Amino acid sequence: MTRIKIHPIQTGVVRVKEAQRRRRLGGLARTLTDGDWTEWLPILAWLIEHPEGLYLVDTGETARGGEPGYFPRWHPYFRWAMESRVEPEQEVGPQLRSMGVDPGEVDTVILTHLHTDHVGGLHYFPESRVIAGPREVNRASGLMGKLRGYLPQ
Repeated sequence: MTRIKIHPIQTGVVRVKEAQRRRRLGGLARTLTDGDWTEWLPILAWLIEHPEGLYLVDTGETARGGEPGYFPRWHPYFRWAMESRVEPEQEVGPQLRSMGVDPGEVDTVILTHLHTDHVGGLHYFPESRVIAGPREVNRASGLMGKLRGYLPQ
């Protein structure tokens, strides 16, 4: 029998406007004007131990999000519609090490999409194969990608 283990890794918390969670009509404008925040929600990555190697689904958020200039001040979403809390030891690299896994041992990183709360820890995996869908890479590219909330870093 093949054994596969899946480990959730919480890399901090985020809260967003209720309009975003409920996908209310009105898009970004509705999200920005909504006065109701969600509760603090976990930011997760998933380590999969598979007979063929270690896979990581998403890399969570980075503690650098709290540094001035990490999120663009010109972008209304990052200014008024989301907040995150991540301590350095909550990042995916330190979390993996606390589990006895060196980030360099991760064979493949699979990104569900390219928003910062899913790719913030990507810098821990410079030698890993990274898989992201071509449509998502296209959506995250160029000026339109920045306007959609994808960060260049």
